[in-house]
Amino acid sequence: MIFLVSGCRRDPDGPRWDVELVAPVVNTSLTIADIVPDSLLETSANGDVTLVYRSELFGLKLDTVLTGPDTSFNYSLVMPIDGYLPPGFTLPATNDVTRFDLDDLELSRLRVRSGTLALAVSNQNAGRFLGTFSLPGCTTPANVPFSVERLIPAAAGGVPGSHVESFDLAGFDFDLRGPDADDVNTLSTQLAYQVDPQATSDVAVNAGDSIVARVGYNDVVPAYAKGYFGSRVIDLGPDGSTLDIFGSLIAGTLDLDQVAATLSITNGVGADMRIELDHLTGHNTRTGTAVDLAHTITSAPLNLNRALDQGGSPAPSTYTAVLNNGNSNLDAWIENLPDSISYAGSLRVNPLGNVSNGNDFLYYESEVRVQLDLEVPLRLIATGLTLEQLVTPDLPGSSEGHAIQGGTLHLFATNGFPFDAVISLDVVDGGGTVVGSFPVLGTIASGVLGADGLVSAPTSSRIDVSVPPEALDLLYATGRARIRAAFTTADQTQHLRILDSYRLDLKLTVDVNYLVNGDE
Repeated sequence: MIFLVSGCRRDPDGPRWDVELVAPVVNTSLTIADIVPDSLLETSANGDVTLVYRSELFGLKLDTVLTGPDTSFNYSLVMPIDGYLPPGFTLPATNDVTRFDLDDLELSRLRVRSGTLALAVSNQNAGRFLGTFSLPGCTTPANVPFSVERLIPAAAGGVPGSHVESFDLAGFDFDLRGPDADDVNTLSTQLAYQVDPQATSDVAVNAGDSIVARVGYNDVVPAYAKGYFGSRVIDLGPDGSTLDIFGSLIAGTLDLDQVAATLSITNGVGADMRIELDHLTGHNTRTGTAVDLAHTITSAPLNLNRALDQGGSPAPSTYTAVLNNGNSNLDAWIENLPDSISYAGSLRVNPLGNVSNGNDFLYYESEVRVQLDLEVPLRLIATGLTLEQLVTPDLPGSSEGHAIQGGTLHLFATNGFPFDAVISLDVVDGGGTVVGSFPVLGTIASGVLGADGLVSAPTSSRIDVSVPPEALDLLYATGRARIRAAFTTADQTQHLRILDSYRLDLKLTVDVNYLVNGDE
């Protein structure tokens, strides 16, 4: 009885059976959007695809053209005599002409977008004074001349009395022609003091004691400026920008049929400009190759007309250069599959001098902007043009207990592209590093080409791949695989049109020895 009971006891590990079956592992597709981002594609009515890419290469903002240092000015009133001054007594006013150091800028008008005026008054006298600070050439947003009155405390215990205040200059308009309206960078400034009219007695003053006003203009950003902006040279770069077109291509080359590009340079500043581009280089950081763009835009100066003042905003001028296979090496530049662009050059303001007679202008919105527009019809010859996808195979069991013990991998492909394809299948870790491979031998045939050079029907292919135990172990451990497809056109002399309907469907199944409860 003991023997019988013991013989009927349940297997603590559960039942385990070896079963032969075919299991789907991966289903995926590659389309034209895997070659070029879908957002960059335009499709015609007949399905032809054109790559359209627009990017601002660089922009030169207003503060590069018009800059001025933070500036402070001191205005002193020194008592000429010893004596007493009655309440309300008015001292001689200070009428000053303040000149701003703006290098070669000669401004006649400045409207401020942001900035501050800092006023600090120090009084060495024993009595209080009422001070008036005025800028006759400056109007506030309310369109009234700027003027403020402040009571300046008396000195006490040998410590001067002081008043400190800051004013927001946003919306202020400065006439910088000076008191006679015949100058530049010049601002009339007036300061007047009187003994505190509310004082109850005379105020004693000593010869040599002073009232000092310190006026500072800080962080001034113009909303509008007018004058002569000089004939300065501004460096452009060296700098660069990314070119997000071919980032999904891992390897290979392509030969394009026709390419076209438009380089637009917009001048929103009311001054003539001359731009010289030393180079405009496309870099393929994957291969380490670089191609300099060869065109007149990189070999000769470009003259930019000044913008027009619309009385509230600029009407920019635009210089346009059209690049194509006939007048440039644009095809070779793009066929390098660049992922970044570098440039260097210079910009000269007013190359012919003060031809506007002091009527240069700019707004806060003014800028010099360079934009590149690419149009590439996808008619091409491909050689080893490689795409990849990371997939998560549907594997039964776990890394500790493999339900799949071995077998053969079947790769079924339905190819609607006009390219042959070579497939590679690798095991990758969490960082994308290849740790194992499945040997895929064979080529997926291209779709059937009609007389018009278009795919008339997709082609089905099957490739059988052995499953090495060590690769299977790694696949169970990482749970990730990488599929790469390298496309090559069979006829390396014919540029083939790519339609938006083309696709490559891949299905991976495994014909395996399957262990039921292999993960328990």
